[in-house]
Amino acid sequence: MDYTTLSKEIGACLNPLQAYIYLGLCLHTDFKNDISNINQDTLAKFLQCDVGTIQRALRVFQENNLLTIYQDRYGWREKNRYKLIRTNWFGVKRKILKENITREQIGFLLLLKSLCYSHCNYTDYYGKDLQEIMTLKRSMIDNYLRALEAKQYIKRDKKKKRITILRDDLFLTTKESEKEKIMKLCPEVMGDNDYIDEYGQYHFVD
Repeated sequence: MDYTTLSKEIGACLNPLQAYIYLGLCLHTDFKNDISNINQDTLAKFLQCDVGTIQRALRVFQENNLLTIYQDRYGWREKNRYKLIRTNWFGVKRKILKENITREQIGFLLLLKSLCYSHCNYTDYYGKDLQEIMTLKRSMIDNYLRALEAKQYIKRDKKKKRITILRDDLFLTTKESEKEKIMKLCPEVMGDNDYIDEYGQYHFVD
């Protein structure tokens, strides 16, 4: 498969290298049942990371509820068997791994995408707001933004305080459902239990 899906929750809990590793894990996960059986050595070789870095990232994923580690019937942890949790997701094409940028820059681009509004390639997290939601220092964020903007992956609009991802071809295009369009025009018809999350995603509770 030439694409995969990532949880939109990563923007608030992962650093760029962890996001890159998370992408690699998602690419080796069964799309129907969200289960991955990839060996840690295999994943490390695929991503050109050492196994220790992979293991530390997996712990972070588990701590932030991005995956669960399977246990056998006796309660023992099953090595290299994970179930990913990605109900609120965005789509990424495999070809992003072939881009001529560092793995950390790829990871940062993924973090930015996770913070974009649903069905859009822009985010209004900017400056201090972006720093507050990410796990990175302001100087690191600025360095990544400058590097990606110089290579025309993103564009910053200081007046609107908005960041736009320019490379639409690296991500899946999704469309609003008819119900979402109606809710934007007439939010008063939302049910008592329906809600809009901080990323602009509508959640309908039947």
